[in-house]
Amino acid sequence: MRNSLSLLLFLLCACGDVAVDKQPTTGKVDPAPPKVALSQDALIQKLSSALSSDSGRVAAEQNIIVNYAIDQLLDLEVTRTGLFYQIKTPGVGPRLKWADYVKVHYKGSFLDGRVFDSSYKRGEPIQFYIGNMITAWNEGLQLLSPGAEARFIAPSHLAYGEKGFLIGQGDTLVPPHTILVFDLEVLELLPDPNG
Repeated sequence: MRNSLSLLLFLLCACGDVAVDKQPTTGKVDPAPPKVALSQDALIQKLSSALSSDSGRVAAEQNIIVNYAIDQLLDLEVTRTGLFYQIKTPGVGPRLKWADYVKVHYKGSFLDGRVFDSSYKRGEPIQFYIGNMITAWNEGLQLLSPGAEARFIAPSHLAYGEKGFLIGQGDTLVPPHTILVFDLEVLELLPDPNG
């Protein structure tokens, strides 16, 4: 069990090439109005506005994610770096911030639904500092409060990029340039174990 947890923590450690906005947050959260469900047409129009006419891998992956969201009718938001996310349950209290120590349960899958890793399956959530994970998690978790449940859809530049993630004897857990889906819940904000 300890080896699989070590592998998992290594797997999620920061591997991306894109930096997250590391500006400190105040911890204050502006009250958001309740989210109103969009009609199917309005949702498709909203998602379609995120389609890119640029060439290149980042734009191509963005368009794949948008088309996936349209097919699944997922009401996603997108950050300036290209992380698509949906907050399913908002959580309580201030948003998490850089260097917070948290406990999280998650499931990581590919766009086709195949699960490549799951703390639920192992029956053991993970604990880590925000800032020590892949870029998608470092950025996305700062949009959440303790108790939140969310979905992140990460283009490869916010996940494992051109290298992918290799395990063992050259076995590939995540191929290069792979878009990943993470369903997660922030179980709690923990006291810093280092003081």
